[in-house]
Amino acid sequence: MNILAIDTSTDYLSLAILKDGRLAAKFHKKADRKHSMLLVPTIEKLVKKAKLSIGRIDCFAISVGPGSFTGLRIGVTVVKGLAYALSKKIVAVPTLDVIADNAKSIKGIICPVLDARKNKVYASLYKSDGKIIKKISKYLLLPMEELLKKLSKYDKVTFLGDMENNNFDKDWHPKAEVVARLGAKYYRDKKFVRAEDLEPLYLYSHECDVTGK
Repeated sequence: MNILAIDTSTDYLSLAILKDGRLAAKFHKKADRKHSMLLVPTIEKLVKKAKLSIGRIDCFAISVGPGSFTGLRIGVTVVKGLAYALSKKIVAVPTLDVIADNAKSIKGIICPVLDARKNKVYASLYKSDGKIIKKISKYLLLPMEELLKKLSKYDKVTFLGDMENNNFDKDWHPKAEVVARLGAKYYRDKKFVRAEDLEPLYLYSHECDVTGK
């Protein structure tokens, strides 16, 4: 099974190819809002580097957000077009899950945070035992002050994200190799999304709240 994974949810462009379960090629660099110019040429280079053709990709794994509306739309549009033209499978991976994976080796509560503008943030809570990470909340959209109140009951919280705060891990950007690995599990579980139904994950205040313990 060959998976092409894409993340365009932040100011980084990240791509990876899993070839028969192994990482065959990857790209992860700051795009400076040039995702639309770089994405397709980078896909072509990466497929060639992995010694594949685009037709031999079995599944496209796309990081669907939340995140940059423009970046997400670019990634989703390209994946929709490729998957439809080639009759390939799509799996949609939430971006906050991908970011949280960066800190799964740290025991305790992990909280990825993205700036949602209008004085709000996107976030989600995860619990890690140092090896396995588990999501313990819904995906959240709320003011940062409210998020901190919800987190006050925990002794230690590891933050990852794009907020201007020295307590945030700097190496937080979502990585496509994680999208690919999570996408492979989605593929095995047959959690596919039809090309015509694929959309970025947008959050709305009335749908978001903490449900875990």
